[in-house]
Amino acid sequence: MDEGTLTKTKEMLDDMHKRKIDMADSIYVINVGGYIGDSTRSEIEYAKNHGKEVRYLEEVR
Repeated sequence: MDEGTLTKTKEMLDDMHKRKIDMADSIYVINVGGYIGDSTRSEIEYAKNHGKEVRYLEEVR
């Protein structure tokens, strides 16, 4: 995939995840070993800003 296509695909997936958060009552973060990547961190902030409950597999430090 060329870089332009890759960027558009990432943007589409980010938007799709936010639409799924919009439909959910809460989100459950699979943070094995405490790791939370940049995309997931962005989705957590989006969920919090939209009044969604955020639950985690492992305690957040």
